[in-house]
Amino acid sequence: MNSNNKYAKTLFDLSLQYKCTEMVQNQLKSIAHLFNKSSAFRLVLISKRLDIKTKVNVISKTLIKFNPLIIEFISIIINNNLANELLDIIYKFNRLTSSNLQTDNVDVIIAHKLNKDDIDSLSESIYNALNAKPKINVKHDANIIGGMKLRVGNKIFDNSVSYQINQLKKTLHNM
Repeated sequence: MNSNNKYAKTLFDLSLQYKCTEMVQNQLKSIAHLFNKSSAFRLVLISKRLDIKTKVNVISKTLIKFNPLIIEFISIIINNNLANELLDIIYKFNRLTSSNLQTDNVDVIIAHKLNKDDIDSLSESIYNALNAKPKINVKHDANIIGGMKLRVGNKIFDNSVSYQINQLKKTLHNM
């Protein structure tokens, strides 16, 4: 894993830990915009005429309303002389975020209707498991008999009675 991936992964893990991934992602978009559009901002980061302490001080004062995690991240990037890699690190962070936040839409396939309390309880359980606030889409399919299927991104978790019966048939057929 190259250093850009390590920085992106570390920032991503910290943002998950502090439950501020979306805010960090939005603030990194602002920094990428500044880096691309503001030559003064870019010059502060990549100039060899300014010493590291001055760069960190200017960035800290400029981004004072940003999350401290972002300010610390940019400071580390400056200290490790990776300002030219900033956009690549932000891009890799965004890819990690996108792949993780695909869990926002969760399809729940059930045989019978659920009441509001059951859906809220299920939503809370999914949130605790995935660290993401899910949007629950409930679908009804009488063919699954009982239990439920969950579709999270590209993954399907099938705990339906019909699936269990089919697995039992396969097991008995192979004996």
